[in-house]
Amino acid sequence: MSHYFSRKPISTGKTTIINTFQLGNYLQFKSQSGIFSWQEIDKGSELLIKSLKMPKNKELFLDLGCGYGFIGITLAKAYPNFDFILTDVNELAVRLARENCKLNLVEKNTIVKQGYLFQSVEGLEFHSVITNPPLMAGKKLLEELIVESFNHLKAHGSLQLVVPKKKGLSTLEKMLKTTFGSYTTLGKNAGFWALIAEK
Repeated sequence: MSHYFSRKPISTGKTTIINTFQLGNYLQFKSQSGIFSWQEIDKGSELLIKSLKMPKNKELFLDLGCGYGFIGITLAKAYPNFDFILTDVNELAVRLARENCKLNLVEKNTIVKQGYLFQSVEGLEFHSVITNPPLMAGKKLLEELIVESFNHLKAHGSLQLVVPKKKGLSTLEKMLKTTFGSYTTLGKNAGFWALIAEK
């Protein structure tokens, strides 16, 4: 069965435009069936961007599993002096994210790449990996995501992510503690928890 965490997802071809106001900016996103939360802003992703721990100086960030680009583009617009790489395994998501970078005028500080987890950014180190992880893809992938995030972080860098409390919090808690030693809660809202684990 195909879902949004696939290279070539099944899509009905239905499209939509999402207009939103986030972190002081009006934003517009093109979206399409076959993308995670394609018809509206996901509440977990919205909590995450409002809860993030951000540095004072210019840094490189990774929006892992970017979908149509909501998290990375919103942050790139709000923090124009920082650099953001957006990646997704989903080819449709990557195409839309690139279009949305142009639409929201953040091409100068964003790059969009296609690939499975960290395949397209090998050799790079980030100040922070930011993600709304694909829980439906299974525990093995989530564990790989957390371990590889640790490996791609600079010293004192962080993995910042959001998870629905009922569906995945206990599983992710164990994985974060195993890999990072500890984690901190950044925020809670509408059944979601935003978490940070620092290297």
